[in-house]
Amino acid sequence: MLHRLPLLIVGLALAAALGGYWLQRAERTPSPGGPVPVATGFNAGAPMPALVLRDLHDRARRLASWRGRWLLVNFWAPWCAPCRQELPVLGAAQARFGDRLRVVGIAEDSAPHVRAFLAREPLDYPVLLAGTAHPGLAFGNAAQFLPYSVLVAPDGRLLKQHYGAFSEGSLDAWLPQRLQ
Repeated sequence: MLHRLPLLIVGLALAAALGGYWLQRAERTPSPGGPVPVATGFNAGAPMPALVLRDLHDRARRLASWRGRWLLVNFWAPWCAPCRQELPVLGAAQARFGDRLRVVGIAEDSAPHVRAFLAREPLDYPVLLAGTAHPGLAFGNAAQFLPYSVLVAPDGRLLKQHYGAFSEGSLDAWLPQRLQ
């Protein structure tokens, strides 16, 4: 029995390595909305990534459909305490700026969890689901930090990024003067 122990250890190590390989491969499988974005640094002035994500009713939505107005893309999750603190600030900004600014939340959690959270804490702006695509990577959030926000100009160019939760004052200071 003792002479089989090294063979057993090698077999277990091989099984663990193969399992890790297949797990990593499964995590990289593209979502139905398109290819998995690659991690890029934030590039002010670059065009907004052409992403298609699912909404809470499983409809495909293009972020480009909001082109023509200021767009605040906010990556958040129901389990993220700073994200939950920030949501009322973003909702108030959406109400205050009306058609001049569109806040779009991109939830980094499963559809059932996001729906359950929004049933308790509804939002007055569109929420899309990140799925397994990690769309924040395409918007410069290589660290996948939450909350994370990006400001997009009406012409579709990325202007600013912000890590962390906004307070009302910090959001007002971050938004361009010509919007206010």
